[in-house]
Amino acid sequence: MIDMDAFKIRERANGGQRLPLTLLDGSATDHWLHIRSQWSDAFRQARDTALQEAAKLAQGGEALLQATLDESLLAVRAALVSDWSFSEPCTHDNVCRFLREAPQIAEHVDQVSANDAAFFGNAFANSPSG
Repeated sequence: MIDMDAFKIRERANGGQRLPLTLLDGSATDHWLHIRSQWSDAFRQARDTALQEAAKLAQGGEALLQATLDESLLAVRAALVSDWSFSEPCTHDNVCRFLREAPQIAEHVDQVSANDAAFFGNAFANSPSG
């Protein structure tokens, strides 16, 4: 019989995993990002904040809304990064700047953070609620 502890993922989602960074041609580098899962507290809070801000600004016109959505998406993606190998401090602003200038990395962070099997194993990814 499976008890409720089998469904608990929060600790692992918040703990994250290391993502090695490669150049566009696939060349390996010494750099990495430590990223959280899409189920992490930080990501879910950033996502909820972005949605609230977008709802408030929807009255301001399409151009303002689009600019806000772009920045909000960047902020949500940055919330997935908890550490990195670069010499600059891993602050929210620095991560946003990095992801803005390296959109291929931002997309990769999205993909990996949404890969439940990578964080929790195949059992979670194949479950009806996973």
